[in-house]
Amino acid sequence: MANGKQRLLDVWILEMNTVYRQVPFVVVTDWLQQGRLLRDDCVRLTGSKKWHPISAVPALGPYLPRVEPQRAEDRAEALEPVELGLDWRRPGEEEDEDVDMIPLIDISLVLLIFFMMTAAVAPGMLSMIATPAAQHKLETITTETYWIGVDTRSRSGAIDRDESGRPQPWYSFGKDNKELVAPTHTLPTLMERLGKDLLEVPAGEVKVRLRVEKTIPIETVKGVTFDLQSLIERVNRERGSAKGRLTLTVLGEVSEPKLR
Repeated sequence: MANGKQRLLDVWILEMNTVYRQVPFVVVTDWLQQGRLLRDDCVRLTGSKKWHPISAVPALGPYLPRVEPQRAEDRAEALEPVELGLDWRRPGEEEDEDVDMIPLIDISLVLLIFFMMTAAVAPGMLSMIATPAAQHKLETITTETYWIGVDTRSRSGAIDRDESGRPQPWYSFGKDNKELVAPTHTLPTLMERLGKDLLEVPAGEVKVRLRVEKTIPIETVKGVTFDLQSLIERVNRERGSAKGRLTLTVLGEVSEPKLR
């Protein structure tokens, strides 16, 4: 693994039993620092067969979170008496010490919106992915909308399976009826392409449709939604106040309702 910084890695997240293929080394280190990967998760060089625990890979060791040893003064402070006096202040004198709950609310709303808002495919813009059928048409797809496809098969019908026998999802990306990234197993590639577009779009709402094949596990959908939320937060930081903030709306795409 000495040349890991110049090569792509396959990442196996044991808790979700999910494998991400051809992930750049820089992305793997970001995941480690964000806590999305644990010491027991495994990696391997793309193209090789043997998996290695992350804790056993020297190139990734510096990026693992480290626990600082307990110091003597920490124990002394813990044994000091705790003052229980109440400091009553007037409303005008109170400091703004509220915990920022906006990121948690945003993540919860993203999942809620996905199940509450669905977009039916309009004629002439049919998806090749077998999305769930709707009983009632809820919303027609509009223009200036990005989409991410998640399918169990490639365009040729091939199915790639992981070590447990589960089909590996194929991710694709586009805007309106145009495909920008062909199906791939590497989700970060799509996120990087979408991030470049979002740096230049006007401030306001950004709609992303998820074209998910009906047999895809819900854990995979949650992973895509989590990555979208993280991407929006990163893009807003890079855009700065001059370009304005973006808000994310995730739509679950369904097929046209069947006529009875």
